[in-house]
Amino acid sequence: MPDFDSHNEQVRRLWQDYHQVTNHRVPVTLAFDEQFLLHHWSVSFGRYYGDVPTQLDIQLRSQEWVRTTVLQDAEMGLPDTWTVCPPSWMDENEFLGAEIVVQEDDYSWGRPLPLGKGELLRHLGSLDAETQVRSGKLYRQWTEMQRVAEGREHHGRPVQVAALPVGSTHGLFTKAAEIRGLEQLCLDLVEDPSFAHELLAVVTDLALQRIQCWHRLAATGREFPSAEGWGLCDDSLTLISRAHYVEFVLPCHERLYAAMTTGPRHIHLCGHVQHLFRALHDDLGITTFDGPGTQVDIPRMIEDIGAPITVQAQVSHGILGGPPATIEGAVRQVLDDRAKSHARMTLLGYAVRGMPLGNLGFFYDCAVRHGEL
Repeated sequence: MPDFDSHNEQVRRLWQDYHQVTNHRVPVTLAFDEQFLLHHWSVSFGRYYGDVPTQLDIQLRSQEWVRTTVLQDAEMGLPDTWTVCPPSWMDENEFLGAEIVVQEDDYSWGRPLPLGKGELLRHLGSLDAETQVRSGKLYRQWTEMQRVAEGREHHGRPVQVAALPVGSTHGLFTKAAEIRGLEQLCLDLVEDPSFAHELLAVVTDLALQRIQCWHRLAATGREFPSAEGWGLCDDSLTLISRAHYVEFVLPCHERLYAAMTTGPRHIHLCGHVQHLFRALHDDLGITTFDGPGTQVDIPRMIEDIGAPITVQAQVSHGILGGPPATIEGAVRQVLDDRAKSHARMTLLGYAVRGMPLGNLGFFYDCAVRHGEL
């Protein structure tokens, strides 16, 4: 491990240069979620999702482990303050009325609502945002975590709970598809476009109300639209064509972005989405794309857009668990010289459950080598 002070100074300079577009290489970071961390600490998903003291303990231990063990372009050593937050993965589905299935050895997930078209629209139209937020598991756990963490320290550093556990959406089309059924909503786009438009419109209304409600309850004082940049996720867009995106989803995205920000727009979108980048940039004004990886021809994406953009690239989950040759091949593909020379880039590696810890260091070394500009 490097000397933390020396490492942190190098990282600080790298990110400063990146923001000034004078960096000598692509910044490289690693991400860890429940799939990796709960296996690492031998804790079940069910216990973690259901117990706030366990969430607090796992998050503090995990942050300490990452900051003292994992080499990446991020600050190492103990922070001034530890920040924790209950998991919000299924809050949006619960907010919309879905039954949440809690598993012991994998993520929770939300069942589609067992309602016909008219019943589903009436149900969604009857929801009161503040009632749904306050009655949800995330709100209960967030307030409980504030109580449990009050006055707590970890290695002599104070612990604070995230001031705002929800600031965006995991996706308008994604959540509409999850409560309707993925396959069924895709069929609706063709068989009953009027219903699909109406469903996506009400999901958009509720997404906006939910975000604004969380800001009120957390007393952030934020007024909308804000001049700060803002973004969303919508990974299920991989299921639909560009024409269907432009007709059904883009107007909803535009409405939500316009309500949230007058500043830069960004989106997280991974998977096979090559066909959507031009519309997202030209029609929606997205300038930062998070998530493109080996499923995307990034140089072609940059060429198709033909304007300055930021690409926060990723090496997808399964690759970092593979052999060294596979990891290096993916890094070289993503950090193609044509991409690095025409877009501002960062690279994220996503750790998977049970992967050899040596793969973390190998990935970082590869990315540093191939990330030279």
